[in-house]
Amino acid sequence: MAGHVVNVKQGWLRGTTMSSTVGGSYIVFKGIPFAASPVGNLRFADPHPPEPWTGVRDAIQERSKCIQIDGVTSTVDGDEDCLYLNVTTTSLKGSRPVMVWIHGGGFMVGDGSLDSYGPDYLMKTDIVLVSIQYRLGVFGFLQLDHEVVPGNAGLKDQVAALKWVKDNIAQFGGDPNNITIFGESAGSASVHFHLLSPLSKGLFHKAIMQSGVTLNPWIDCTTSLGPAHLLTATLGRETTDPHEIVEHLRKVPAEKLLYAQGEACTPEDKFHFLVSFRPCVDDKSQQPFMPKLPQDLVENSVDVPVIIGYNTHEGILSLMETTEKSPLELLQDDFEIAVSQDLIAKDPSKISEVAKEIRDFYFKDQEITKEMINEYVQYYGDVHFVNGILKVVEYHQRRKGPTYLYRFSYDSPKSLVKIEGVEGAAHTDDIPYIFYSARFSERLKLEPNSVEQTISDRMVRMWTDFAKTGNPTPQIDDLITVKWDPVTRTDKNYLQIGAELSAGVNPNPEVQELFKRIFDIVNRQ
Repeated sequence: MAGHVVNVKQGWLRGTTMSSTVGGSYIVFKGIPFAASPVGNLRFADPHPPEPWTGVRDAIQERSKCIQIDGVTSTVDGDEDCLYLNVTTTSLKGSRPVMVWIHGGGFMVGDGSLDSYGPDYLMKTDIVLVSIQYRLGVFGFLQLDHEVVPGNAGLKDQVAALKWVKDNIAQFGGDPNNITIFGESAGSASVHFHLLSPLSKGLFHKAIMQSGVTLNPWIDCTTSLGPAHLLTATLGRETTDPHEIVEHLRKVPAEKLLYAQGEACTPEDKFHFLVSFRPCVDDKSQQPFMPKLPQDLVENSVDVPVIIGYNTHEGILSLMETTEKSPLELLQDDFEIAVSQDLIAKDPSKISEVAKEIRDFYFKDQEITKEMINEYVQYYGDVHFVNGILKVVEYHQRRKGPTYLYRFSYDSPKSLVKIEGVEGAAHTDDIPYIFYSARFSERLKLEPNSVEQTISDRMVRMWTDFAKTGNPTPQIDDLITVKWDPVTRTDKNYLQIGAELSAGVNPNPEVQELFKRIFDIVNRQ
């Protein structure tokens, strides 16, 4: 293992060389601290600058993921001390485009590890890759609508990581003036938050959003003190005083806090993937990350080149949720649960009319049984993902910077979230074509000359060409066979990414018409 040494603002770091699964090797620096450890009195606080060190610090082992409950074993995984990032590069010399990956996981789980998001495919393209961690669940998103804990610590962790990248990435052969942030699901919504936040301005130059924006209903940034008060009471202290709450919760063992955080989640919240502790308006902060609701900021988002898109069957995700009743049974019992809050925010009294519109469109007059699973998947994906993403695209149609829209449609038999009897590209199905996953290497292996290998080659090239130039298809050839046009003021041009590439205009027009009818119902006097 060769040693590579760089000097960042906090001190010297030693990295190592790793062999790539696709041939060749790359240099990696693992577990670099970009903020102080958020423990003790720094639990729930905004991130503090990292401590400097003397001598050469080894950056050859990854550090722990942020503390969370493992979805498979229901046991505690990770650590509170988790504000670290990884940098992979092919050379410490030169000045190459930088891509910063923000992982998904509903702001509750996930990590930026090389096991989950291996850089092997991206390292073929001469970019520098950074993957970051940020506090999750109550640790990152407790909010008390008060300056003592205004909220969004997890998103401010991401800002701290971006500042670190801007300050130090030149030492790794990266160009601090050409940084692309990209993410999937909650990571994608995070990217959109950075397009809106005053704290993130100037820290990046391009953005890629895969299956998530701040206008999706599972974000819902309205401020609610209920979860914090309920959590505090569950953990033995009846008080609504913000100072007392923080003092009490900072003394509770991390594991106990973690298990208690789910107590405030209702079946309705679970149905809509609304977690109790999530991004919010933090206008009581001395430095607000989100001074207003996203819908009030989206029109004036940072005007940089953007790729944005979704998978054709995002709704398969909701079938993975374990609740006493299946999602289809919940709908059959009370269809009004189908209406997410964002659809009726202007006039909640219209919920019955909106519910009827949704039911007529997706389910006609039929009973909602297991036989309606494909209709349910389409409903769920459109309401919880597609509608918000296309709304953001409409705002971007009025901007100068190019916005490239895509639909990912490849239905892989290797999907990690495949449900029997349900076809289509599920939530997260796009990730294995960009990242090598050591964790699922047998299941997701790309066979040479396969359709999957071609899809991966195409996506890696388009994503990295975009990072380099702001244009995902600067060159048409045997691999990239179609020019990807940005949206215009009048047309939502898009690229369909399946077994083949194909260009289209205005995806899902009937779905867009449905949401226009719902908008008219809710805004009708």
